[in-house]
Amino acid sequence: MIEQYGSADFYFKDGSESFRPKKVIVYVEGEYGFIPLIVGKSLQGEKKVSVEIVSQHQSVDAFNQFPSMLNPSWTMTQIDKNTVMLCITNWPTFNIDLNSNPEMWGVSYPMLRDILFGLKAHGCESVAFLTSMNNQEPEEKPELMVYDFMAVLPPKDLILAPPAWIMPFIANRMGFASSVICITQDEGQFIDTQALKLVKEFFIAMGYNYDHEKAKNTIQTVRNMEAELNNSRWSLSGDESEEWGV
Repeated sequence: MIEQYGSADFYFKDGSESFRPKKVIVYVEGEYGFIPLIVGKSLQGEKKVSVEIVSQHQSVDAFNQFPSMLNPSWTMTQIDKNTVMLCITNWPTFNIDLNSNPEMWGVSYPMLRDILFGLKAHGCESVAFLTSMNNQEPEEKPELMVYDFMAVLPPKDLILAPPAWIMPFIANRMGFASSVICITQDEGQFIDTQALKLVKEFFIAMGYNYDHEKAKNTIQTVRNMEAELNNSRWSLSGDESEEWGV
């Protein structure tokens, strides 16, 4: 079954009648540091994807393979009666220099707005974006910070890459209860285990089930790719000052 919301299409696995989430937690699968990926997969556990999101604005490679194809969709997985995890599986590369991505907003806004329209149509009221931010000094310890556009303010400014600031901003303007959950991390550790522990404990304290076996397997998968990822450093140009993947 498909529902269309402007530039975003929702493909339902088992029909849309039971899809009534009050809250969506969003993360980007490819963030360096991998804490959102590990936590997101652990909260999803072995639950099956409920909805696939397809849009003309997604960043999808031209080539693919069958039968083991790379799925271009973003996915939504219902993790409890009221909560859905939205996994952003691909995002356009961007240049880290200021004022160097003039097309980013034009690509991002229609798709993220229309996804939020689709969620609102199914009763969603709250959007939380899980992301990370690198510590600027080696001696800084991991810190979990929350910003909710209203009463909750972080102890310092959050410097966020897209779409981690764009989607909560749009959600807030559309009337959702909107927030950013940001963990600071030591990027030099590849996976900052102390930062990961803070995020894990946060979601457990919020009452979510956390699949420790899934976390272990995801960490191992990422570590198996550590040498390759460190060599490429997610750089598309070979210059650390130029283009980086998410």
